[in-house]
Amino acid sequence: MDDEQLERAMRDGLRRKAYEVEVGGGYAETAHRGARRRGRVKVAGAALVAAAVIVPVAVIAQQSAGTDTVATDGSSSGAAPNASGWTAGPAPAVPANWRVESYNGIQLRVPPDWGWGGTPSHLPGSDGLGFCGPGAFAYPGEDGVTHFKEEVDMPYVGRAGYSMTDICLGHWVASPRHPWVWLGAQIDVGTEELSNGFAQQTVEVGGVHVTVGDDDPEEMATILGSLEAVDVDANGCEVETDLSGSPQGLGGINGVRSVSVCVYRHLDDESVMLGYSTTLAGEPAQHTFDVIEQTPAGAIDCGDPQDSLPLDDLILRFRGRGGDVDVLARLGGHLGTCGGYYAGPEARLFTRANVEPWVVDAVGLYVSGGMVGNALSGIFRPMPG
Repeated sequence: MDDEQLERAMRDGLRRKAYEVEVGGGYAETAHRGARRRGRVKVAGAALVAAAVIVPVAVIAQQSAGTDTVATDGSSSGAAPNASGWTAGPAPAVPANWRVESYNGIQLRVPPDWGWGGTPSHLPGSDGLGFCGPGAFAYPGEDGVTHFKEEVDMPYVGRAGYSMTDICLGHWVASPRHPWVWLGAQIDVGTEELSNGFAQQTVEVGGVHVTVGDDDPEEMATILGSLEAVDVDANGCEVETDLSGSPQGLGGINGVRSVSVCVYRHLDDESVMLGYSTTLAGEPAQHTFDVIEQTPAGAIDCGDPQDSLPLDDLILRFRGRGGDVDVLARLGGHLGTCGGYYAGPEARLFTRANVEPWVVDAVGLYVSGGMVGNALSGIFRPMPG
């Protein structure tokens, strides 16, 4: 099979699979639009035919326990980290409004208006670093709603294992215009001077490489100073979990105060990695619980699991009077376009009404992520009408 035949076969397969999906709430039509929008795979800078395969980029999967910080040489230690170019003493205090970003057992803080995206990686067929979508692909709007736009020129946090597009640069070269944080990128520990007054520093905590690029030494020092390894992150999500819902079902909780939204990526070795997390509090958390509880129980049939293995599952951990209740949101079907909730003996099928409330912040970008999955991220965010 030559290159053109391979691309045509993949396009036909995506189109056929998209129209086979049967889900409620208008998800199927959104998937069809996404498949059409991403119909042709292109790889620039190298002959990377393998980039057309619908698999996530390899991630660093080593889990970590305890709490570590990182020294100036990038190695784990008990000392506070120092950033390239920062000579004014200990790392600056983190502003109270900076948000937490959690990934694979480590977490740090970044300014609240930064976007989200991917990281460079070693693509199949290339010796150097490539990039399937540089820049931000989602960002928090002033209206509190996440906005989706390709390659936004703004500071952002990227995560390894999530390709933002199927158009990949096989020989990517940094040309910085804005700061970034890359979580889990395959970049050697150390410091590098870049153009435009930028420095890039890569450190390692808990087996995870974290790369920060910035033209502001104080901001870089603040971000690196917030970096730590955790067992449970600041959003209340466990790094290691068995992905099981609460055995007692949805009963036993009243007055929901918050819900942790914990996104877990399935890895090739059958383990799972905490790839992203966020939190809802107050009325939005209660509403999220209510719409799930009010969904009638029913059988969830997403076809043969061997035909479409899940990339991601979620745990929704509700907290309120009487304790916590974990609800497993299991994504099935082609690219996660089918699925439901599991808590206790009864399952509840996904609907638009019971999915949209927890699709906040970067959930819509990373859930069902991976090369073509991200093109269908509209499935997991509000649509007009």
